[in-house]
Amino acid sequence: MLSEIYDCIYIVRNDIIDTSELRYSLRSLDNLKHGGVWIAGGDPQGIKPDRSLSIKQLGASKWERTTYTLRKICEAKETPDMFYLFNDDFFIMQPAEIIPPIYNGTIYDRLKTIGASRYAQHMKHTADELARRGLGVNNYAVHIPMLIEKEKALEVIEEFTGWPMFRSLYGNYWNIGGEDMADVKIVEASVKPGKEAKYLSTSNISFKYGKVGEHIRQTFKEKCKYEV
Repeated sequence: MLSEIYDCIYIVRNDIIDTSELRYSLRSLDNLKHGGVWIAGGDPQGIKPDRSLSIKQLGASKWERTTYTLRKICEAKETPDMFYLFNDDFFIMQPAEIIPPIYNGTIYDRLKTIGASRYAQHMKHTADELARRGLGVNNYAVHIPMLIEKEKALEVIEEFTGWPMFRSLYGNYWNIGGEDMADVKIVEASVKPGKEAKYLSTSNISFKYGKVGEHIRQTFKEKCKYEV
């Protein structure tokens, strides 16, 4: 399965204005062996993917809109059966033939490191339900592209209608295994990434004003074919 070449599908907000992270994420695809590039959701100015899928994103919250968009991607006949699911702040920093499944410990491990919040409640609810079903509780909520099989994704969306935490639900429901590694998202502007990092992810602040953003811009200076 992982010897094949897969398309990359980016979920992009309908109201996206700032495309700076997206542009550099697209540039970083030079490091990944991949097929076509899709933009699903909005229509960002100055970006020319191989294929576009216009989707009016419905839902009261960010995760509802994202899950709705993912459902529409997977229901579309023209999308490939398997694809890498990207966010616009994911960066491939080292040459890679494939991106394997990646998780960061268990969901319960992650809960020990964060305070009380609605997100934490969702995480615990997800872990408890997975455990109740006798499934794994790996934390796949990491900021790294994930290989998705769309029929399997639709089954998870149907099985857990209205649930957030899609990545952890998908990874554990289908027992995809993978590599255990720390999440790569850098939020603080002061944090400088290591040169050996395979993947990176940023916040708006760290990308615009931080050392990680400077590192990414220095690494990918040239425009790619997906930019006007």
